[in-house]
Amino acid sequence: MANKRPPLTLLNTFEAAGRLGSFKAAANELNVTPSAISHQIKTLEEHLNFQLFRRKNRALTLTDAGTALLHSVSTNLSALKQEVDHIQRRFGHPSIRAHILPFQATDIVIPNLHHFQAANPDVELRIETSLYGGGVDLGDVDIGIKLSETGSFPGLESDLLLNISVSPVCSPTFQAENNIWEFKDLLGQTLIHIPYGENAWKRWADTVELEGLDTKEALTIDSFASNLGAAEQGLGVALGIFPLVTQRIKQGRLVSLFDHRIEVDEAYYLVYRTEDAKRPDIQAFKQWLLELFAQLQQESDEFFSPEPPK
Repeated sequence: MANKRPPLTLLNTFEAAGRLGSFKAAANELNVTPSAISHQIKTLEEHLNFQLFRRKNRALTLTDAGTALLHSVSTNLSALKQEVDHIQRRFGHPSIRAHILPFQATDIVIPNLHHFQAANPDVELRIETSLYGGGVDLGDVDIGIKLSETGSFPGLESDLLLNISVSPVCSPTFQAENNIWEFKDLLGQTLIHIPYGENAWKRWADTVELEGLDTKEALTIDSFASNLGAAEQGLGVALGIFPLVTQRIKQGRLVSLFDHRIEVDEAYYLVYRTEDAKRPDIQAFKQWLLELFAQLQQESDEFFSPEPPK
């Protein structure tokens, strides 16, 4: 007769004790007594018919079997929790976990978020702003913004959110003090880099056929927001992503040095699971984001368009 599966409560107790390396710490985390933890571990060992921990002089270490089991249990409990959370958000009270890239979150989404909240007061919203949220897939996120050349994400739905272009930007004072009016005026200037992918400044110089530009990464800052912040402080010239940077130009914090912009292959996409496509809360948030970024593009086009002749 096949052995019954061990109860999930025992596996959960084992995971906490194995991860923390202490029955006392596990007891504190699970809000039970250390003796209860010890009893549950003993019950699990009897159920499995092998030892999970070595206990010697108050020290607690995993056996080889315990180490192997901890890896499996930790992985599967984490996946189970993620799936339960996801199903709860799908079928329970409207709740969205969204990943918004840091700059879009701070400069675009959050300043306008009160409009979405006013229109959708029953939707709970949690926004994560890490640079790499969700990885290739979405992880435990319901909807996210991702940069891609193709907009193809296996197993996921995607909607084009924003096409982008790049052009050099700096502070008004930096432009005036360094007399930067033409491409060649960038020669000898400090260029601010982002350390991802190919050298963006080299790509820009090659596209506009500017020879002699020193594109070595003398100043590198690892986020777009901080890049622009450094440019605002007069530390050099950054590559602005349009239309994301338009608001800072309208506010006079930065200037666009040249009218010429380089269209890039990448674009921003909204990504979500196929099974979530008809969720009313996801639909509402998706539509709000699409309209918000469409408005951003329209305002940027109007700001930079030549004035009609009088």
